[in-house]
Amino acid sequence: GVGSALARIIYNILHDRRAIMTVCTPDKEVAGVRQVTVSMPRLVGGEGILECFDLPLNGEEQAALQASARVIRQAISELGYL
Repeated sequence: GVGSALARIIYNILHDRRAIMTVCTPDKEVAGVRQVTVSMPRLVGGEGILECFDLPLNGEEQAALQASARVIRQAISELGYL
């Protein structure tokens, strides 16, 4: 559940385990959508997120990611965060 996922993230940060995990963080751009937060594979370690990875997506998958990022970006805007 959410608690165990959060515990793994915290453990990896506290112990600088450097693990690839799927986590959310604000990004400058995802699939052509600027200033959005989506869950993507990232290298997590003692200093937090150390690296972000681009996904090898086909055209259909890229379009779906872009559509999802647009929905999230719209919600962020409506909430007044950016």
